[in-house]
Amino acid sequence: MKSTFRILFLARWELKKENGKVPLCARITIDGERVKFSLKSEVTAKIWDPKSGRATVQTKEALQLNRYLDSIKGQMIMHYHSLSEANEVVTASMMRGAFLGTNIKSNTLLTVFEEFNDRQEKLIGIDLAQSTFNKYDLTYRRLKEFLKVKIRKNDILLCQVDRNFVMDFEAYLKIEYKFDTNSSEKLMRIFKRITTMCFKNGQMSKDLFCDHKLKKVKKDRGYLTKAELESIIDYKPDNKRLEKVRDIFLFCCFTGYDYSTTAALTDKDLVADDDGALWIDTHRIKTKTAAKVKLLDIPLSIIKKYERKRDSIFLLPVMSNAKYNLYPKEIASICGIEKNVTSHLARHTNYLTELRVL
Repeated sequence: MKSTFRILFLARWELKKENGKVPLCARITIDGERVKFSLKSEVTAKIWDPKSGRATVQTKEALQLNRYLDSIKGQMIMHYHSLSEANEVVTASMMRGAFLGTNIKSNTLLTVFEEFNDRQEKLIGIDLAQSTFNKYDLTYRRLKEFLKVKIRKNDILLCQVDRNFVMDFEAYLKIEYKFDTNSSEKLMRIFKRITTMCFKNGQMSKDLFCDHKLKKVKKDRGYLTKAELESIIDYKPDNKRLEKVRDIFLFCCFTGYDYSTTAALTDKDLVADDDGALWIDTHRIKTKTAAKVKLLDIPLSIIKKYERKRDSIFLLPVMSNAKYNLYPKEIASICGIEKNVTSHLARHTNYLTELRVL
């Protein structure tokens, strides 16, 4: 379908000056989308014809102004043809950007997302956890795949992203990657953050998620029974790797800390109360909420166990979360525990009552 393209020159009568001069602006309309921008030029009010959008009196000022307006119109038409050759869709915003020399590329979805991720990556360790950035990066990669496989494009203009695009992307995650409701919700929430940012910045005309509610199913993450926890305490690993994993897992069980918070603990987080009992006083890495926990015998004995073996400032010998989560399953299998044993399960087990010292 052929686009409707129109250029008008308008006088800003509401900004008329005392000397009788009126500022001029250009209005571009393409398929119903209108944008305006200043021409940085003025005209004497009495020689301007609003209907034709030109100066009508045969004066030197009028002739010079009309030549200037014709030049701008010619440039606009050239930009329109150039953009039409390079893009499936040309928008009024793209035309304005081309004329003013602003970055047209920043009006595409993946470019905006990539710029967002670049900013977020610089905040890792300052105001952002690595695991959170990994989710941003995963969402970007899945979106890029979706565009290439389903839309057959390397990128898409923000003005072309609509509610159907949102629903199709969500379906793609569930069908192609077998994501359940909660897994897809995590990525869609990040995608929503990008589109909401674009809407608030004026890069998108609609809030795409206004009528599209993301669903999340509340799940019982489960926990270990006292007997199951006892079996892990009794387990004597035959190698140092599993021994470290068992100790970190038990530490999480008895403090309620998640893996990333446990991995970040240092001597500075240890405090003693008036009775001499040791506490950990820190903040959860993910939520930044205060997390003060009294150290019972088991987590205390684990800290002391590795005190003289430390090769860093951290209290415990942690490994990457991806590797760590593989090994508790191995321990669970050896101990006869038929559950999906992960770092999340350890935190939700949260045995703040003492069993016995290792």
